[in-house]
Amino acid sequence: MDIKKKGGVAEGVDPLVDGVVRVREFFSKNGTVVMACCAAIIIFLGGALIYNNMRESSIRKAQEVFGVGILDYNADRFDEALASFGEAANTYRNTPIGAMSAFMMGSVYLQQGNVDQAVTWFEAAVHTGGAGGFVKGQALEGLAAAYEEKGNAAAAVRNLERALRDKNVAHRHPAIRWKLALLNKDNPGAAGAYCKALIADTLAGSYHQKAENLLAALNAAK
Repeated sequence: MDIKKKGGVAEGVDPLVDGVVRVREFFSKNGTVVMACCAAIIIFLGGALIYNNMRESSIRKAQEVFGVGILDYNADRFDEALASFGEAANTYRNTPIGAMSAFMMGSVYLQQGNVDQAVTWFEAAVHTGGAGGFVKGQALEGLAAAYEEKGNAAAAVRNLERALRDKNVAHRHPAIRWKLALLNKDNPGAAGAYCKALIADTLAGSYHQKAENLLAALNAAK
């Protein structure tokens, strides 16, 4: 899976923030994993979620390593970015930075089409002790995308259902329900239930017409 990226960084834009935006844009365009949680990187880099887990000196080092990874990614230096994210994921395991780094590893590998490695690192992001906030739910979406790439729709559905139970990614639930409806086309009962849930959700307005159309098609096929 390739991504076309604009060269350079817009004047006046923090390169770390720009890197986050580029990662998010890739997954938004590909319709698999939306990297909305990458905005939380700024919070992580600020250290607000890390002080309970790491000493101040370690915080600075974790921020530095993770930040270098983001900058390398932003410059299309993916091997270097993976090295930095890998160092942070392994050295600062069970911390928010470690969890986010594992998530970024999975994201980069998925982007490169290395699905097995993507699964490994998304799993690490899900199970690390620091996987709080948005990270766990987004990593579950990443796992679903990776399994879908592998042709394992059942595993993709299982992970999306787990993400749907995660209240920390409630803003993603409409998108997750729609994806589940599409993946369950061969199971009209399940697909229809997800469509009805979307139609009933006042916050899922952008999915209402799609859900109504799919529900009509499912009913017509009975």
